[in-house]
Amino acid sequence: MIKKFSGLLWKLALIALVCLSFYMIYLDSVVTKRFTDARYQAPALLYSRAFEVSPGLGVTKTLLERELKALDYRPTRYARNVGEYRIQGQEMLLYRRGFDFPDGYEPDLRVRLRFDDENYLVEIETWPEQNFINGLRLEPQLIGRFASDNQEERLLVGLEQVPQLLQQTLLLVEDRDFYHHWGVKPTSIMRAALANLAAGRTVQGGSTITQQLVKNMFLSHEKRMVRKVNEALMALILDFRFGKDEILEAYFNEVYFGQDRGHAIHGIGLGSQFYFGKQPEQLTPAEIAMLVGMIRGPGLYNPYRHTERAEARRDLVLHLMYEHDLINQPQLLAGLEAPVVTRASARLIARQRADYIDLVQAELRQLVPGRQWQQTGLKVFTYFDPWLQNDLEEAVYQRMEELPDHELQAAAVLTDYHSGTVRALVGGRAPVFAGFNRAFQARRQIGSLMKPLLYTLALEDPNQFTLASILYDEPMSITNERGAVWQPRNFDGEFKGPISLYQSWLDSRNIPAVEVGQQVTPVRLRQRLLELGVKTDIRPYPALALGTLEVSPLSVNELYGYLANYGEGYRVTSIHGVSTHRGDVLYLQQRRVNQGFQPEAAYLARYAAHGVVEVGTGRALGQQTSRPLGGKTGSTNDLRDSWFVSFDNRYLLTVWLGRDDNQPTGLTGSRGALPVAQRFWRKQDVFPLNLAPPPGVVMRSWDAETGVAVAPGCPNARVLPGIASEQPITTCGDGNELNNKETEEEKERGFWRRIFNRGN
Repeated sequence: MIKKFSGLLWKLALIALVCLSFYMIYLDSVVTKRFTDARYQAPALLYSRAFEVSPGLGVTKTLLERELKALDYRPTRYARNVGEYRIQGQEMLLYRRGFDFPDGYEPDLRVRLRFDDENYLVEIETWPEQNFINGLRLEPQLIGRFASDNQEERLLVGLEQVPQLLQQTLLLVEDRDFYHHWGVKPTSIMRAALANLAAGRTVQGGSTITQQLVKNMFLSHEKRMVRKVNEALMALILDFRFGKDEILEAYFNEVYFGQDRGHAIHGIGLGSQFYFGKQPEQLTPAEIAMLVGMIRGPGLYNPYRHTERAEARRDLVLHLMYEHDLINQPQLLAGLEAPVVTRASARLIARQRADYIDLVQAELRQLVPGRQWQQTGLKVFTYFDPWLQNDLEEAVYQRMEELPDHELQAAAVLTDYHSGTVRALVGGRAPVFAGFNRAFQARRQIGSLMKPLLYTLALEDPNQFTLASILYDEPMSITNERGAVWQPRNFDGEFKGPISLYQSWLDSRNIPAVEVGQQVTPVRLRQRLLELGVKTDIRPYPALALGTLEVSPLSVNELYGYLANYGEGYRVTSIHGVSTHRGDVLYLQQRRVNQGFQPEAAYLARYAAHGVVEVGTGRALGQQTSRPLGGKTGSTNDLRDSWFVSFDNRYLLTVWLGRDDNQPTGLTGSRGALPVAQRFWRKQDVFPLNLAPPPGVVMRSWDAETGVAVAPGCPNARVLPGIASEQPITTCGDGNELNNKETEEEKERGFWRRIFNRGN
């Protein structure tokens, strides 16, 4: 009987061993495949522009301190640690954090900055070496994220990025024999099992770091015996298949640190950012103790919710570090006095920038298609400026509150036209959350905004057009290619008769623009617009001169960038660079300039744009500032669209107001969109528009009645810039020459009368 029973036990044991072997083979395949091929899912983290600190860029002490506070730098007495600063009189001592920018890593740097009596930065030197440097960059702000499919947040780091003190502290607190066991510690398991048995429930765990990693990556957190067995078996497999350093690195990227708005914060990379605004390499001993102490219970020891409990836990870990010679006594005392958490916000991203992020996402899909990037995570570096965005949002939203039409929508785009980079963007009368973003998705007629583009094209031929050229604001009718008669009208319904091109520009007269458009020809205007990057359908009809072109506000910024930047322009973009979480660069923006207009003609456009703001349709903006700006109002038929474009010597702002159903708004460009620009520029330290003529442009006297160049001091003459040419200058009182000029103009005018079928 005993032999039979013993034989049965052996058979059952053999069966169990075979089953366990097959089960181990199955677990091995699961663990190995997941750990090798799809270890993590990581989000795309979006960063703002890096704040440039350099003399000559208009950096003030106030602006710099504002940026430092947003980046969670702390004012201290000596600024001895990374992420600290001190202000004393007209000097600032700053310990800049190192950061891995897309174009290269910049290490920690301690500098002294000096400011003049008006608080503008004038000098930077390293401290205490006292070597003068031209400038530095602060790390960018985290402004948004594109979540991974599992909604987990992490910033992947390599083990080489984790400080030795952090590694040693983790092993001290969580698993002192990590490098000596096989993934499990039988003694710890037995101790925990006895405690649980005595309590009649699970009250203690005996998990190693490897087991914790298995639990986080492969298993649920329920406290059942089956799960514990699976955990132990998988830990053995993981330890057998992979090296200790690889397992430790995975643990640092997987460990859980709490929740942020429903998103789980995983990994030491994002945990250090979430609680201290730092990268792991920059953590102090106290911060290391805080993070390691939280691992046992992120909710229990959350420093934002349970400050006293978190502080007690941190201090306990600090004492352990001291007792095991990981830190010295001064470090212990400093750590015990340090604040528990240094970030002011309990959110990883203090404020979502939905409108701007819409544009980033659209561009990113073209640069990094698909979802494979989740395996490495992305860091997306943008040109976003949070302070300019704040000012632009306030300007738009306050204007919307003033207007009674609740169906009225708005869009605004701010670019640095010297580089074609988008700095701020508003897509509607309220924040856009994955909805219709009018800043770059809406296609609206630009109306009178076309006139400067047309006039600049015409001015490229100084023998045919100058700012002083005389045009004729008179009734006209044009028979188009379909045989229909078109009779363009001015907004005010009046006709001014002979008028200079410059004055027509300032007053935004329609009929002179059509006259110029016919001489330039709609076909040539269409071709130039295509060369400037316009992608929409362009019909070369006479009405094109009055802005029948339909483009987005973002495209308007791109077009007007050519006028503001002396004829040079760029395809506007929001993304500077893209890298993986570990710093492998996937994309780095290389700005390619396009010569869209002759620089001399573009300067004349800049000059006229300043005139629009000084004495023309945009003068309401010029009346509020003593620093020169340029601009242009725009409206479309039946006042369906209200536009205003304005620029200083650096930034270009386009504002649009209209209805999604394309119904009339009753607002001209000056009454609708311009007040938004007023509010925005009022808050800016305006870079005065440079109006000095470039080579090839000279200031000349022009006869106000004939538009011909005359000698300086002639009566009835006005001074305007013009492109230098071989045209003779008429002397005052040389009647024959003037009469001959007038006769030629009358002949040419008669020719265009016949073409246009002019009549009263």
